[in-house]
Amino acid sequence: MARVNEVDRVERAIAGAIVSGAFPPGVRLPAETELATKHGCGRSTVREALGRLASRGMVASRRGSGAHVLDWRHEGTPALLPDYLAAGIAPADALRLIPELLHLRTLLAREATRLAARYATRDSLGPAREALQDLVRAEGPTDSALAELRLFRALVIASGVWPVVWLGNAFWAPMREVNALLAPLAGGPPPGHTEALQKLLDLVETGKEKAALAHLDKFLASVDRTLSTRLGAHFAGKQAPARKV
Repeated sequence: MARVNEVDRVERAIAGAIVSGAFPPGVRLPAETELATKHGCGRSTVREALGRLASRGMVASRRGSGAHVLDWRHEGTPALLPDYLAAGIAPADALRLIPELLHLRTLLAREATRLAARYATRDSLGPAREALQDLVRAEGPTDSALAELRLFRALVIASGVWPVVWLGNAFWAPMREVNALLAPLAGGPPPGHTEALQKLLDLVETGKEKAALAHLDKFLASVDRTLSTRLGAHFAGKQAPARKV
């Protein structure tokens, strides 16, 4: 069975070629054997990598004619985001993309907070408290970013509004990859980060929805100004972030 890191490597290489325009929409990709030779791996690795790209809306396999590139800008799913960022984006695109990604993060965090403040119980908020403790013990920017993401996901789950949890599941996995990808570039959390999240959980637990949302908005606005500056400067330098494998 192909090692996961090998599949990641080949998937990332093919995705990068697609995003860069080397394989435009409608083009048939080289045969699996050719891709395997090019990337120094087995056909099973290529097949698994293509399967992942298919789930992301980048390619589609047609019986007897191999894999064709889709119009990924229109057909892509949230799962495409990590591959898109890892492939590198143009500085001009970064100027609008980074603020919009941070805005999306804020929207997801606000919805998680709203739901939990309305419907969560003290007991159901236990996992969110545990995620906060993970954040306190975090070593490095990546651990901090992933612990914060777990906290907000735990808030959605604590609400018990299961259709929203299911919809959110489409975002959590790619957002986890994006956080792992960008956190080293964004740096560690600002001073008072854990204290601000502690206060947020206290407001949520007491059902103070409006106060919790106002606190969250103020907190994220401050954090996002720093993140936007740091990430914008990175992408303006045309450096593609390196993904862990």
